[in-house]
Amino acid sequence: MEQHTKVERRRHPRIYPDRKTQPKVSFSLNNHEKIKIEVVNISQGGILGYTSKTKDFIGSNHKKLEEIEIAFPGEKTFHCSGKILRVQPSRESHKFFCALQFSEIGFDENDNLLNVGERIEHALRPIEETIIPDQQLITRVEKTENYMKSTDPKLKAELQKNVYDAFDDITAKLSLEEKWWFFEIIDEMKRHEPDYPEELKRAFVNLCRVGLKHSLKEP
Repeated sequence: MEQHTKVERRRHPRIYPDRKTQPKVSFSLNNHEKIKIEVVNISQGGILGYTSKTKDFIGSNHKKLEEIEIAFPGEKTFHCSGKILRVQPSRESHKFFCALQFSEIGFDENDNLLNVGERIEHALRPIEETIIPDQQLITRVEKTENYMKSTDPKLKAELQKNVYDAFDDITAKLSLEEKWWFFEIIDEMKRHEPDYPEELKRAFVNLCRVGLKHSLKEP
């Protein structure tokens, strides 16, 4: 199962939208009101996001979703079915992270059939073609959990894995040596957070450029 998940992530590179390109995503769970998701990253296959609707997520791992609503700025809303892949409580008690998987077929506002992956790819294309500023790459590290502060070994390992997984779009195309060094850099940055040494930031950004360059060459 884990191997299959990794393949899916590599098939669908994840994009980290900025404020101008941030899509609005929501869904209904247990027939309750719509839950809005703050998007961390999105791909043709799904999203990683978070919400403050913590009580609604109890026992919701792998739960099927009848309708996920997606709206990119300046574009028409569309929707599809899907499922919750996993729910991860944050160290901040008022917030839950969640990963959603989209179905391949969805509907536009007029209930016309559409290919969800193609629709998302169309919306994400301008973002992919933009050169990502160094600070935006550093901000990705800042937004992740600081597992180095955890005193619980099991929780620390879980949080560390989540942070490593959040950079799959970069590490998927790095060599084993580069990947090992990349994770070492992440650990050191988290250890020094929020005051990242300049040499660590430079090394981190350089490896990000290598991984992203290879990813954009994929057919």
